Amino acid sequence: MLQDVKCQKRAVILGGTSPHIELIQKLKIRGYYTILVDYLENPLAKNMADKHVRESTLDLEKVYEVAKENNADLVISACIDQANATACYVAEKLGLPAPYSYDTAKKVTNKKLMKQIFKENLIPTADFYTLDHISQIKNAELPFPVVVKPTDCNSSKGVRRADTGKELEKYVEMALHLSRTHCAIIETFCEGTEIQVDCIAQTNTVNILMTRQKKKITDEKGLVLQSVGSWIPAALSKELKSKIELVALKIASAFKLTNTPFFFQAIVQEDNIFVLEFAPRIGGGLSTYLIKAVTGIDILDVAIESYLNREIVIDKVKEKNCATTLLYVNPGKFGGITGLDKMKEQGIIMEYFIYKSGGTVIDSDVSSNNRVGSFVVEGKTTEEVAKKEKAVMQNIRVVDTEGKEILKKELYGLYKAD
Repeated sequence: MLQDVKCQKRAVILGGTSPHIELIQKLKIRGYYTILVDYLENPLAKNMADKHVRESTLDLEKVYEVAKENNADLVISACIDQANATACYVAEKLGLPAPYSYDTAKKVTNKKLMKQIFKENLIPTADFYTLDHISQIKNAELPFPVVVKPTDCNSSKGVRRADTGKELEKYVEMALHLSRTHCAIIETFCEGTEIQVDCIAQTNTVNILMTRQKKKITDEKGLVLQSVGSWIPAALSKELKSKIELVALKIASAFKLTNTPFFFQAIVQEDNIFVLEFAPRIGGGLSTYLIKAVTGIDILDVAIESYLNREIVIDKVKEKNCATTLLYVNPGKFGGITGLDKMKEQGIIMEYFIYKSGGTVIDSDVSSNNRVGSFVVEGKTTEEVAKKEKAVMQNIRVVDTEGKEILKKELYGLYKAD
C-alpha cells in the first residue's frame, strides 16, 4: 500500500532543470513527497514531481510560504546557483537542515563578496573592480582586455570580454541591467587554459573528484566567454595538481565548508593558477552524470546527505578519459535533435541529454541558458575521442519547430565536415 501523503516527509525542490529530475527520483526513493517550485509552466522536471508550484526560485518569501504551507521537511536545490541561497534562507527560517548558513550562501552567490573573500584569504584571483553606476567605469583602472559580469546572475548570462572603452561601457550597462542588485564587476582578463575542478569538502580535508579542461569558443573572438564542452581529465602538471589541491583547501577554509560538494573554475598559465569563481554545489548541465560516470561517485546522493547534515562518505575515486560537447543554437523556437539515438546505438556516443522542451524560445545570447543539449564520448586516446566527436557533429541535426537547422555551426570549427 502506498504511504499516506499526509504522513510522508515533504521535500521542496527549487528549479525544474534536467539534473533535478534524478534528484526528485532519489528523494522519492527516500520516501519524500516532492513539491517542485519553478516559474515555468512546463519545466523539465515537472512530470517527475508530485506537485508543481509556479513561483520564482529567487523569491525568498514566496518560497518560504510554499515550504511553510506544505510543512516541508527539506528545501533543496542541488545544481542552481541563486536557488541554493533561497534554499538556505528558507531552511534557516524554518529550522530545517542545510549544507551551510544563509550568510555563506549570500557570499558565494554574489561575485563581489566572493572576490573580496578570495583576496582576504590569499586565494589567487584576477584583479577586479565593482560598480553600481556606469559613471564609475573611470575608476576601474584595469588594463584591457577585461571581463565584465553581473555580480548575481545565474549561469554565464551577461559575461563579456571588453577590449575597448566603447565595449566596456556597453557591457557594463548590460551587466548592471541584468543584475538584481544593479551591481557589476570588471576584472582583468587572464590568458590561459580554463579548467573546472569538482570537489567534496569534508572536515579538515577536501577530496578532488574530477578535473576538466574547457574547449573555448574561438570563432566569436572575445565576444562571449563560453565553452563548447570539455576534456576530462584536464592536462595538468604535477606542480599544478599540488597547487589545485592547496587552492581547494583554502576555498573550503575561507567559506567554512565542511560537508558539501563544491567546484571552482580557474585559469592556468604554465604552473600558475587564477581562480575565476566557485560554488558550493554541484555544477549544472552534465556535472551530475559526468562525475558518476567518470569517478563512480553519485554526487546527487552526496548533495542530499549534505542538505540533511549527514556526514558525507565516499569510495575510492576512479577516472576515465572522455569529452563533452554542448549544443548551442541560433534564436528561434527549439524543435528537436535527430541522430543522437543512432550515434548511441552505434557505440559512438556514451550518453546524450536534451535540456529544452519542444517549442522553447531561444534568444541570441550564447550562455549556458541557451544550450539545448549535449553528448559525451569516451576513448582510450585523445585522438579516438576527437574522432568520435567529429562523427557525431556530422551526423546530427538540431532544428526549430519548422524543421530548419539552427545549430550554431560557426562555434564548432574543429568539427566541421572535411
